[in-house]
Amino acid sequence: MTVSTIILAAGKGTRMRSPTPKTLHKIAGRYLVSFSVELSKDIKSKETIVVVGKETELDTRKALSDHKVKFCVQNTQLGTGDAVKIALKNLKIKTKHTLVLYGDTPFITKGTIRRMISRAEKGFEFVFLGFKSQTKNSYGQFKLGPKRTLIDIIEKNEPGYTSSKCFSNSGILLAQSNIITDLITKIKSDNSKKEYYLTDIAKMAAKCGYSSTYVQCKEDECLGVNSQLELSIAERKFQNDFRKKLMASGVSMLSPETCFFSYDTIIKSGCTIEPNVIFGTGVTVQSSTIIRSYSYIEGTQIGKHCQIGPFARIRPGTTLSEKVKVGNFVEVKNASFAPGSKANHLSYIGDAKIGTNTNIGAGTIFCNYDGKNKHTTVVGNDVFVGSNTALIAPLKISDGSIVAAGSAINRDVPPESLAIARPMQQNKIGLAKKIMLKLQKLAGKVKK
Repeated sequence: MTVSTIILAAGKGTRMRSPTPKTLHKIAGRYLVSFSVELSKDIKSKETIVVVGKETELDTRKALSDHKVKFCVQNTQLGTGDAVKIALKNLKIKTKHTLVLYGDTPFITKGTIRRMISRAEKGFEFVFLGFKSQTKNSYGQFKLGPKRTLIDIIEKNEPGYTSSKCFSNSGILLAQSNIITDLITKIKSDNSKKEYYLTDIAKMAAKCGYSSTYVQCKEDECLGVNSQLELSIAERKFQNDFRKKLMASGVSMLSPETCFFSYDTIIKSGCTIEPNVIFGTGVTVQSSTIIRSYSYIEGTQIGKHCQIGPFARIRPGTTLSEKVKVGNFVEVKNASFAPGSKANHLSYIGDAKIGTNTNIGAGTIFCNYDGKNKHTTVVGNDVFVGSNTALIAPLKISDGSIVAAGSAINRDVPPESLAIARPMQQNKIGLAKKIMLKLQKLAGKVKK
C-alpha cells in the first residue's frame, strides 16, 4: 500500500504563551513536529507535506531543513478541513491512501499506524484513530454503528455532544486518497466556530456509502500539546518511557526519575547512571561505563569502561575512548581522549587531541581562544601534565614528556622532555618575620 502524509502544523498555539511556534517547542531535544515527520518516514511515506501558518512558515522550514518534506501555507485559520484541502492540492505523488497527522501529537507509534493500514487493506475507505478517555475532555466523540463502523464524529459545543466518558477522536485519519480529495471540497462551515471540520467527513462518507472504521490506542499515545503544562506532561511521559527501555536493556539507574535523556541518547548495557545526570542530544555511551552524579553531557561519544564525573561537563565534539576518566569539575569541549588517559579534577580541555595513558593534572587550562580564533593543542602518549598548568594553543606536547606544575607553556615540547615555564623561586631569609611585625604594628594603629 502506498501512503502520502499530511502533517497539520498551522495552529498559532496561543495557549503556549510563547514567541516560539507551538510545534517548534521541544520534547527531549526534538521539535514536536519532528516526531510526526519521523513517523511518516518510518512508514515509508511517498510524500510528506507540512501545513504551516504564514506566521510560522519561515521558522518551521528552518527547523525541518534536514528533512525531505514539502510545505504549504494556510493563510487563514479556517479549521482542519480547510488545512487538509490545501495540502491535498499540493500533493504531487499519487498514492492509494493519505495519512493525516498533527504536529503537536508526538507519541503516535508506527505500530498503531500499521494497524490502521491493515484495516484499510480490508476494504475500509476511512480509518480513524480513537481512544477511551479516563476523564472528561474536549476531543470529538465517535458515534459508532454496527460491526466497528463509524457513522459520525461530534465536536464539542455541537449538537449531540455529551459530557459523559466515551470513545474520543484523536484526529489521526487514514483515508483513500481519491475519495477524501472529493469529499473534502464538500465540507461546510455551518457550526459554532464557523470552521471547516475535518471530522465532518465521517458523516459525509456514511451518507455517500463509504465505509469508515476505527482503531483504538491508549489515551497517552494521543497526548496533544497545547500549553506549557501539557508540554511538561509530554516530557515526563517521554522520560519515563525512555528510562524503562534503558533499564530493560541492562542499564543501571540508582534514581531514574532524576536522570534526563534526549530522543537520540544511546546507552549500552552494563552502564551505571548515578542520580541527577542530564544527556543532551548526540550522546552515545558504550558498555560498562559509569556516569557519576550531576554530570551534563551532549554531543559526545564515550567508550567502554570509562568513568565520568561527578560534576563533569562534556560538550559537543568530544570523543572519549575506553578506560578514560573525566572527573569532578572538568569541562571538555571538542576534544578526543585516547585509551587510558585521564583528567581527574578541576580542568578545562578544549580543542584538543590527547594520546594514550596521559594524565592532565588538576587545574590545567587549555588556552584555545586568542580572542578571535580557536586553536588546537595536541598532547601525545604517556604525557604527564602537572597541576595548575596553562597550555597555550597552538601547541604540541610530544610523547613521554612532563610539564612541570604551575607552568605556562606556549612552545612545542620535544619527546621525553621536561618543560618548565615559571619564574625561578627566590627565598628571602627572615623577610616574612619583618613583614608580619610591620603588619601587626599597622593593625594596632588602626585599632587605636
